[in-house]
Amino acid sequence: MMSHSCVFLTLLWYALTVILPLCWLLQTASKGCSVLLCQILAKLQNRGEWLLSGQLDPLVQDFSFPLPIYVGAKRIVLTSADQAMSFCEVIRTAFCDRGMVALRPKITALELPRGGRFRVWVDWYELALPVTGTRLTSAVYYMQAGPNGLRTEMIVYQGLSLPEVCIRFQEMALSA
Repeated sequence: MMSHSCVFLTLLWYALTVILPLCWLLQTASKGCSVLLCQILAKLQNRGEWLLSGQLDPLVQDFSFPLPIYVGAKRIVLTSADQAMSFCEVIRTAFCDRGMVALRPKITALELPRGGRFRVWVDWYELALPVTGTRLTSAVYYMQAGPNGLRTEMIVYQGLSLPEVCIRFQEMALSA
């Protein structure tokens, strides 16, 4: 069992090495980064709404092709908007079959942009009725901010909540 002084020293170390530098970074971050964060969150919220409502055209317009998508050790590469729409329709159908009513993104980390490129770690809260169908999917989006807005260049699903999509994903990976 840890003594109180050991716990105190651990907390002090954590505060000095993690919390204070993070606070300093947030306070000194340029206005451009906070604007970018707001743009990304708005874009992700729109994507969730587009997906659930079946508006796949604006969703797919945000993708750069070829678009590699990883789920675990499996990878598919979508080479066209038509392929991307088919992939999104598989996800949409699974969500609808499960009673999904809303997708809520939460950005858990954002990489500082380098050359207009950056990564975004996102937890998607999948709200369903009944509530027992509510799940979480985690993904990393490799994005680029350019003259045409925010574009997704690659997606890595770290935890995909839909087993039915994982099965279809394996079929797509084998056929690619």
